[in-house]
Amino acid sequence: MNTSLARILALGVLALGMAPFAASAQAACDFTRDLEVGVDGEDVRCLQKFLNGAGFTIATEGVGSPGNETSLFREKTKEAVAKWQAANGLPATGYFGPASRAKYSGGASTTTPSPSIPAANPVQAQVDELMKKLQDLQAQKSTATTATATGSQKEAQTAISDAIDAIEEAEDEIEDALDDSLPIGSAEDDMDNAHEDLFEAVKAYFAVNYTKAISSADDAYDNAEDAFEEAGGESRDDKVEDFIDDVEEQIESAWERIEEADDDGEDVDEAEEILEDAENALDEAKDALDDDDLDAAEELAEEAEELADDAIDAIGNGGDEEEDAENALDDAQEAIDDARDAVAEAEDDGDDTGDAEDLLDEADDLLEDAEDAFDDEDWDEVMDLADEIEDLVDEALDEF
Repeated sequence: MNTSLARILALGVLALGMAPFAASAQAACDFTRDLEVGVDGEDVRCLQKFLNGAGFTIATEGVGSPGNETSLFREKTKEAVAKWQAANGLPATGYFGPASRAKYSGGASTTTPSPSIPAANPVQAQVDELMKKLQDLQAQKSTATTATATGSQKEAQTAISDAIDAIEEAEDEIEDALDDSLPIGSAEDDMDNAHEDLFEAVKAYFAVNYTKAISSADDAYDNAEDAFEEAGGESRDDKVEDFIDDVEEQIESAWERIEEADDDGEDVDEAEEILEDAENALDEAKDALDDDDLDAAEELAEEAEELADDAIDAIGNGGDEEEDAENALDDAQEAIDDARDAVAEAEDDGDDTGDAEDLLDEADDLLEDAEDAFDDEDWDEVMDLADEIEDLVDEALDEF
């Protein structure tokens, strides 16, 4: 298969909202006014549902995605309207005015134009068959339709989405290698296999065979990753492993600095404790890497790197309790600020952040208590409260 097929399959999955079978055709909308950025109303929600169902997706997840349409006309809605207008021979302004309403009422195109596939492609018939099946399923309601995705269905959605991302990255890497006249080995063969596996995954998904869909999508991901590496790309596994190796060298260098400072008579007790924490975090990062949990491995390695830097900074500061308390307050404030930013991003993505915000409010209260303790020169109390704040921040981040 070629790149066009992968993009058609991706489009098919997104256009149907990643549901096992599309529900019956979207009920007609009654548009009685012009719609543009800033407008609020149920006609906007109906427009979003129409666009999502027609393949001009507002968003693939979160606010505006299929099943999460809103009554607010914003930039993403404008972009989707513009794509729909372009596909229907209208000026792509994103303004849903009289011409757009007339085109809608008169029977506009309800599917995004698909990239053409050369007739010589040996799988053309398969592609046509699958796309016809998707269109048929979109126009009828199946007894297998569910209002909410099951656990297996969501797992299949994620696996297919990951495979599509991996294929796109591999295609880019191969293209770059060819542009630079670099060898790509068996990358193209691996890509053919990845496309075939993705094709099978999507077919299985729409047949409600989620186990098969997940398996085929995983195969597609693995083949795409092989193609990426064959073309000279460095896999994320390799990048995380290299990062862990770099942090390990940083920790070894920090131990050398600490030993030198100790020989010079400097206080290194606090630095040694921090560096031991860095080693523990790095060991956890290695375990996460062995378990193929790359996100956790990367986060733990970053934590170990920060601790190694903190250990160097702590050399000679062991007896300065006031400075330690001040640093703890600064770190607590920074942790709360970073968590607030993360909560805001999660809220923009449509996540429920209520519990996380409550925990951060508690952290703010404790920070005020810590500042009072600092004014009273109760350094131990400051350190204890700072630790509690860090724990609350971690709990808040775990909420989403």
